[in-house]
Amino acid sequence: MFQFHLNMTNELHPLFSAVGKYLMGAVGALIGFLRPTFPFIIVCTLAVLLDCYTAWALSRRVKKKFPGANDGKFKSHYAGRVFITLVKAYAVTVLAYMIDTIIFPDMTMMLPNIVAGTVCFWQIWSMLENESSCNDARWAEIAQRIMVDKTERHFDIDLHELKHP
Repeated sequence: MFQFHLNMTNELHPLFSAVGKYLMGAVGALIGFLRPTFPFIIVCTLAVLLDCYTAWALSRRVKKKFPGANDGKFKSHYAGRVFITLVKAYAVTVLAYMIDTIIFPDMTMMLPNIVAGTVCFWQIWSMLENESSCNDARWAEIAQRIMVDKTERHFDIDLHELKHP
């Protein structure tokens, strides 16, 4: 039995070795093709992570201002939403790059730049909403006239119930 196992291992080793080489070659080719998108992906990732930080800071402010209404912690289901956001940003960036290079190779449309700029604008807007929510600073009060107050998201009740009991 041991001899059979040893012979099978020796016979399958070249097959797995060849498959591994081709698989690693394909992965390398894919990475090489998508390499120009990496700077955009890094910038978008940083923007999403900074938005997560400002959302966590908002949660801490809500906990401090309304004790017992919120625990001020980053929850695991938020991590899932962050992951989905990152996957969407990566997919759209790669798609824009492929459209730019494959479909319109002779035109310089700079679609990955536009997509990354849009994602970053969206995240910066969200950061400003987070920073201005549950904040008594004058700039925050002005910003809240045009932005969403995200304080309600940290409760299961309407924010107007807290402001006007």
